[in-house]
This record gives sequence, C-alpha cells and structure tokens, in this order.
Amino acid sequence: MPVDIPLNRRTLLKFGAAASAALALPTGWAATQGSASAPATGLIIRHASVLSMDPALGDLTDTDVLIRDDRIIAVGRGLPGDGAQVIDASGMILIPGLVDAHWHLWNSVLRNSAPAPGGEAFFKSQLAISKRFTPKMSALGVRLGLLEAANAGITTINNWAHNLRNPAFAQAELQAMHQSGLRGRFWYGYAQDLPATAEMDFADVRSVQAQLRAMPGNRFDLGLAIRGPERTEASVWEPEFAFARDCALPISTHIAVTPQMQGKKAVQQLAQRDLLGPAVQLVHATHVDAEDVKSIARAGASVCLTPLTEMRVGYGLAPVEVLHKANIALTLGIDTLVLSGNANPFMVMQSALNLATAMSGDEQALSARDVLFWATQGGADAMGLGARLGSVTPGKLADLTLINANRLGMMPVNDPCASVVQSATPADVDTVIANGRLLKLGGKLLDSDFAALTQEVAQQLRTL
Repeated sequence: MPVDIPLNRRTLLKFGAAASAALALPTGWAATQGSASAPATGLIIRHASVLSMDPALGDLTDTDVLIRDDRIIAVGRGLPGDGAQVIDASGMILIPGLVDAHWHLWNSVLRNSAPAPGGEAFFKSQLAISKRFTPKMSALGVRLGLLEAANAGITTINNWAHNLRNPAFAQAELQAMHQSGLRGRFWYGYAQDLPATAEMDFADVRSVQAQLRAMPGNRFDLGLAIRGPERTEASVWEPEFAFARDCALPISTHIAVTPQMQGKKAVQQLAQRDLLGPAVQLVHATHVDAEDVKSIARAGASVCLTPLTEMRVGYGLAPVEVLHKANIALTLGIDTLVLSGNANPFMVMQSALNLATAMSGDEQALSARDVLFWATQGGADAMGLGARLGSVTPGKLADLTLINANRLGMMPVNDPCASVVQSATPADVDTVIANGRLLKLGGKLLDSDFAALTQEVAQQLRTL
C-alpha cells in the first residue's frame, strides 16, 4: 500500500504557515450565490470555434451563441444580440461546461499531504485526520475545491461526501456548494471512521432530500454514497440499496480498486442480486475482470475513472479501452486534491486517452472526442441530466467554457478537439458561464476575495 506524509501537529502547522504561498489560484469567490455576474439582457459570445458535442449541430467555426437568463437561446453566425453583453471569442474554443463525476471535496485543504516513503499509508492518515475535522473545515475544503473547479471550466460537480460526522457537516457542505454558482449532485455519505457494521444516517438523508426539493432555484440533487460490498457486509449494504430505491436516489460506490478488493467479487455480488442499473455509479473499477465488464455493460451502470489519483495511490491503471469497447458509460473525476495535486480536468482527460492507447498498444484505440464526450455530454447523461446540459444546444442550460487557443502551448490549433484534450490547462480557460452567469471572464474569476480564503485556510489548518 502506498504511504504518505504523517499528518502530525508539526506537519499541519507547516501547512498552515505555507498556505499563502501554496494555494496558487488567481482569485476566490464571495460568499453569496448572487455574486457571479451577468447582465439582465443576457450574453452573446461571438466568433467562437464551437465543439457543440451535439451530433445535430456538430463542430462550428466563427459562430455566435446567444444566452438569455439561464438558457442557450440560439447558436449560429451573425446572431442579433441587442442589449446583450458581448464576449469576443475570436481565436477561442467553446465547449460545454465540464462535468466532474467524482470528487471528495471536504479534504481539499490537505492538498498533496500524501503519500511519501516512510510515512503512514494514505487511508490510515486520512482516517486519523478526518476525526479532527469540523463542519467549518469541511465546508472550507468544499469552497476551495469548487473555486478550482470554476477556474478550470468545470460547471457541474459530484461531491462525494464521505466524512459526514453528523447532520451539521452535510449542511455546511451544502451551503458551500450553493454559494459556488455551480450545479451538480451531493452524494450523501458517511463518516470516515463509521464502523463497518453501522448503518448510515438514513433519517438525515431523507431530511436533506426534502430540503433540496423544497429549495427555490436549487441547482443540486442528491445521491447515496455507500461503502458497498468491498467495505461492508450484505447486512449493511443491501438495506442501503433498498433505501436508495425507496427514495428514488442514485447510488455510488468504490469498487474493484485493488486486486485484494477484487477478490470479494463485488460487481458479481451486485449483479447476482440484480442491483446494477443506470442509477448506479461504480467508481474506479481498476481491477474488474471480463465477467464484471459484461455484467456492468448488460445492466447499464456507469463507471467513473479518476486516472491521476488511481495511479498516485497505487490502485493501478484504469482499464479505459476495455470499458470503452464494452460500450459502458464512462465519466471522469478529480477524486481528491490530496492525491491529484490540483483540479486539472484536461490532464484527467489526456491521461485517460493515453492509458487507452498505452494499454491496448493501439494508438488509434480512442479519440480525443471520445474523452471530451465523457467529460461533457456523457457525464450529464450518467447523471440523468443529459436533456438539460452537456452540449451547446439551444434550449439547454447555459453552462459553457471558453478556452483561449491563442496562448502559447495551445496554438496553432490543427484539431480543436485534440487541442482541448491534449494541450489545454486551467490557465487557458478564459470564460466560464454556469446557469447563464459569468463566473470567470478574461482569465479571472469574478467577485472574489482569494486573500481572505487563503487566510481562512491557514487559520483552520493551525486549529488541527
């Protein structure tokens, strides 16, 4: 098992003292949902190269996109945009807002704290430090992670909250999510040290579900994040699946992460009980076998890959090409800043592409467009939101990311799709629009106070 830096008091004090220098983001955001900017008369993006991810529209050049309120109104050349704020996208590539399908946001403040030779194993150190988190600290991790998400062009996130120690933790994370201006899903989980024989807090899950349903303008839905067959017995996880079904909630679990865990044949345990299906997300699946692949494909469950963290923690290499050839719905995730280092969805995409070709020996096994699909329309489809977002289509929600292809490292653009997947970085993201509102413009996040966030991170780390 990989090891990491032991998170003792001396180490954490060092993190706190260095926080101002280590958190290298351009800005932070204000604490209110309404802080993002958009004029009442709308926005019009002009002269963009559009990767619509909509087969009916295809790829477009020198194209305008008109946005009113939270919707894409029209896509085409020379669109009228009277009164709308104009964004000149000459030399830029417009893509749908990226969908991150799996992210443990609460521990973002522990960035790069694992692993290292001679230290504690990653999971052991995380278990120890998780007990000392407060709701405020968890919310701070969510805020930091979502700030990076917006900076990188991610407009839909899946927060897999697996350190909910009591209902106050869930409320703190939800508040941070709503303040971000993004949309997505709150995967209600458990405390890191919850005994394997203990059940989740079903009562609070029901309470949060009712809360979200009653919230005007809510941009987040709910899912159930469980430990599953590899970390609990059937007497625990079977009632969790039954509860999710009764509440009409999607369900997610880590699976087949190591050869040892694969020995439990978790996928087959689920398949034999007819529990796999489109509402089930399997995370990592690094060591699934041929039988598992057939079962997942037959049932229509999705698999989320996080290649950067899977390699960093020693899980192994994601079987990207095998899963793709089986027509399994694939999505991509950052997973955790503890292991990924930062939120770079473009590196995640490129790594998935490279793994498919490296492991198959076929340099044409996968295309950049395949991978970009997983990070946009495919991610939305897996969430059951594909009719509302995931492509640059009139009538869909205005979640868009504009990448500056004029920058060194991006130009010349011979293939816009390949340029996005293989060359782009968060620094190349010029403009981010979520729900029709500007979160980033001209390379800068809007309405923010990053200095205050940096100080808060340093202060909270010192309290540990």
